[in-house]
Amino acid sequence: MPLDMPTRLGPFTIDAAGLLAPSRPDSFPAFRVSWQGRTIQARLASPPATMTGEGKLDLQARLGRVPSTADADPAQSLPRREQIFTELHDLASLLPAGWRLRLGPDHSITLDQPHRLNLPTSAVQLVTEVTLFLLALEPYLELLDAAGVDSGAAGKRGTANTCPG
Repeated sequence: MPLDMPTRLGPFTIDAAGLLAPSRPDSFPAFRVSWQGRTIQARLASPPATMTGEGKLDLQARLGRVPSTADADPAQSLPRREQIFTELHDLASLLPAGWRLRLGPDHSITLDQPHRLNLPTSAVQLVTEVTLFLLALEPYLELLDAAGVDSGAAGKRGTANTCPG
């Protein structure tokens, strides 16, 4: 029995060609993956009026956090923190255009990358964009690991599906 198209699948509307768009203008689909022990969130946004045309895929990576001075002897922790802050300052100037590095009040480090995406789009295109972001992110993760940023990974490597989040 053929499906009536377009049809709704969770937060997406799927058209006859199998392309995805957010099903409601006030609720955009999001999903999370884990990469190298860090959480990456992808959120799809579209023009609210038509739900088609140029949309946005907001990618956000929680890179870790700057360790607290309470975690170790201040004689050891203060120089380590200063080194990490210097590395973060230097890293911000190395990032590709459009990428934004942020330090939160809890000293969590996040990186945002808005990405243009034509909507509707395919599931393959969504996965491709996230994968390209992860591959581009990898050298920066290595720099942060070498600087001593606490990723919270405790030795975890690889990917894991953390959907629905």
